[in-house]
Amino acid sequence: MGTRTAQKYSGEVTQASNSLRVPIQNIAQTLSDPHRAGIIISGPAGSGRRALLEAAVSQFNVSTQQFRLNGSNYGTKVPLGVLSFVLAQLDVGPNPSRHELIHGLGRIFSSQGSASIVVLGYPELIDEQSASLLAQLAAMGKIKIAVICQRVQDLPGDLFALYRSGRIAHEYVQRLGINETQKILEHELGSRVSSYTSAALCYLTGGNRNLSLKLIQIWREEGQLVLHNGTWTLNIETMVAGPSMVSLYQSMTRRLDASVRELLQALALCGPVHLKDIHRTGMTHQLDELLNHGLVSYLPESDSSVGIQTPLLAMLARADHLEGRAEETTQLLGRLHADPYASQVHTSVLVSRDLGDYASLVRVADEFKVHGYEPSGWCTNSRARIDIVKIHSRTLAMLGRALDARDVIVQAKEGLARAIAQSDSSENLDLAFQEIALLSQSAAQFSSEGKIEPEVVLDGQRPVTSTYWISESLHLRALALQAASWAGKSRQDDSWKLVRYVDEQLRIIEMNSSRKAELDSSDASEIEVLLLQAEMLAGRWNLAEVRAQRLSEGQYGNPMLSTYGVIVRGILTGLGNDHDSTLQQLEPCLHQLQVSGHRMFEPVIGQVLAYALACSGRRQEATEMIALQDTSSPGYKLPLGFYSWVSEIFTSMAIAELGSPQQALLRLKAFVSRTQEFDQALLEALTLAFILRLGDRDVLPQLLSAAHRCKGLLGSILLTLAEAVETRDSARLATTLHQLIMTGNLLLAASAHSEFESLLDAKDQRRLARMVNSLKRAAVLDDPMAREPNVMVQEPQLSWTRSLTKREAQIAKMAIAGKTNLEIAKHSGVSIRTVEGHLYQVYSKLQIRNRQELTALDRSSRRTAGLR
Repeated sequence: MGTRTAQKYSGEVTQASNSLRVPIQNIAQTLSDPHRAGIIISGPAGSGRRALLEAAVSQFNVSTQQFRLNGSNYGTKVPLGVLSFVLAQLDVGPNPSRHELIHGLGRIFSSQGSASIVVLGYPELIDEQSASLLAQLAAMGKIKIAVICQRVQDLPGDLFALYRSGRIAHEYVQRLGINETQKILEHELGSRVSSYTSAALCYLTGGNRNLSLKLIQIWREEGQLVLHNGTWTLNIETMVAGPSMVSLYQSMTRRLDASVRELLQALALCGPVHLKDIHRTGMTHQLDELLNHGLVSYLPESDSSVGIQTPLLAMLARADHLEGRAEETTQLLGRLHADPYASQVHTSVLVSRDLGDYASLVRVADEFKVHGYEPSGWCTNSRARIDIVKIHSRTLAMLGRALDARDVIVQAKEGLARAIAQSDSSENLDLAFQEIALLSQSAAQFSSEGKIEPEVVLDGQRPVTSTYWISESLHLRALALQAASWAGKSRQDDSWKLVRYVDEQLRIIEMNSSRKAELDSSDASEIEVLLLQAEMLAGRWNLAEVRAQRLSEGQYGNPMLSTYGVIVRGILTGLGNDHDSTLQQLEPCLHQLQVSGHRMFEPVIGQVLAYALACSGRRQEATEMIALQDTSSPGYKLPLGFYSWVSEIFTSMAIAELGSPQQALLRLKAFVSRTQEFDQALLEALTLAFILRLGDRDVLPQLLSAAHRCKGLLGSILLTLAEAVETRDSARLATTLHQLIMTGNLLLAASAHSEFESLLDAKDQRRLARMVNSLKRAAVLDDPMAREPNVMVQEPQLSWTRSLTKREAQIAKMAIAGKTNLEIAKHSGVSIRTVEGHLYQVYSKLQIRNRQELTALDRSSRRTAGLR
């Protein structure tokens, strides 16, 4: 490798992401360690493994020899195939001994008096003889091996044994996460970037570092990145348009023949496909081609379906199909899917939802609504229709079109009811009926416009039981919905118990690999959002901020959900009275919404920012922001709930901060009447508490009454607050304000110019100030830690596992992954003797002798199946 190439990779990696400097240093130190034989750099494709290695190698003396050896299908069919070109330099006979080969290769690899670096790519395709020679040379110190692979268990037998002995180190490289993508964007663009932009980039590229850097450059050249008020934002309408994107697609698919391209477009149009359908249509060879090129992969949550590797490639393939370049794909869709139209609409609305392209989503879903919910369609593909109606109705409700959302649900419910009446009993249709019932309940609960008659699903007094629901997913979503319903009324304690119960069930499912199929990513994210709503409505804002942080980090791979997490966290930071952090989080979000044209969150974000600007001394900007939000969305009104309450509170507080406290009081009192109309006891009590904070003591009786009706932590705190103010008890008031602060409500408890502050004596004021300062110092968040992936991720079944029991296959896979018997025993919850017994059965059934032969068998089976 030349010096110029090394410098290019080094600059690309270290400048693009400072967080990668530590892995680079670790790799360089390992390769220079005389006690180490080499290093394994593993991780998913596109994680930047090779660039990391090149950056580390560039730190060595330029005289250090470097050899690149890549495994290949051809090499596995030739004796010593991966070493064939090196062996051609040796003057040996036709059948050299191992001794001759070792000494000959040693002279070549250490011709300059020091160990050379041998980079191995695709180790699963390196023949065992070559691997054995390389392992011995590494053990002798003649070479330093640097292996680039996706999984450690892909190593050939002798190299794997060297790794097990501790002579070869291991560095795992993850794909880009949202936080790291944000840092790369800000470095490349030289200014702050909206959270949506970084989330969309991470989503589209699947965290692929090289692809991310290419896409940033393309977006800059073609104008998809827009600098708005000092924030780089993304124009979602044109994010995959332009000649550079066409060129990128052509470079990604240039080696594919027409039939392979057809299958790629079919997967892009209708989403993942079951393997049996691909085999049935005779597309097995085409699938192998796509797998070998890294364009598609087996779904992690399924052992029998494949999908396109990155959403960006899927979007480009769909655009290519729409231009009429592959008309044959339409015929293929009919062979792969029983209902290709519904599958296409389903895929389209999923992507539009994730990217926030609501105009396209509504247009496609409205067209589907015309005939898509007929009984015959429900009998053919109910799963896709459920997702379509859920996404369609929720998007309409979010856009302020609650009546249209109701019409979609009613039309879908009528078609489903006719399908049930016309067909025999079907679990799929019964499941769809319960999904529609739960959706109706949710729409009726969280909408202040119109009424949807819900099915009798949720009992107002008792928690729903699992006996009614067909699936555990439906049961948990019903409980989460019930928790959110109770939180907004007068049952905050009961709501909190449900939140804790559902959280515990989610944790159990996550830890139990056999139960993960009960809850897919979409259902889990829906539950998380409902639990977040419950925590916010119940006033548990410190805990809600933790959940919002998890969502913002891209836990579910949905850019809009990640952006929602950032927005919620910014709002909760505002309630925590941290003005600088509020501005830092919410200003880029507002600028992105202004470019995208979305209006659903703009009013609440604008009012939170108005108060933060007013308290930060930017009074003119605050005044303009209040006026802008009052006029920007005249046809859109937030339904009564947490966000409308936040909008009103911050608007009133900003007006008071700008010198008009009486106007602020009038607004708050008008909002109290609205909360009473909809029986929102906690929101009523909180609003009255803010009126009291502004100095109007006439609301004390109302506050006492409203707080008494709330059965939860925050209600009891507000009740004590009212009593302490009424009796002017400084010590009790200080204790109560401390409790408010611990729930995340510094805005009410500890902000300046407060009526509560005037009732505290000097000692209690100092005590409260010390506590607030200590909380602010402790509020610095740590960067999320990278996690080693679970070795037991589900994958396509390999031939050697078919004769084994599930437990034997599980233990065998952990043994292949390099786990010791003790580690396997701890993971499986059994004794070491039991593990040894299972391994004995595995060796006996497979007719092998040890772990090395088991690993070799696994590699051979994967090669035959076309897996990498």
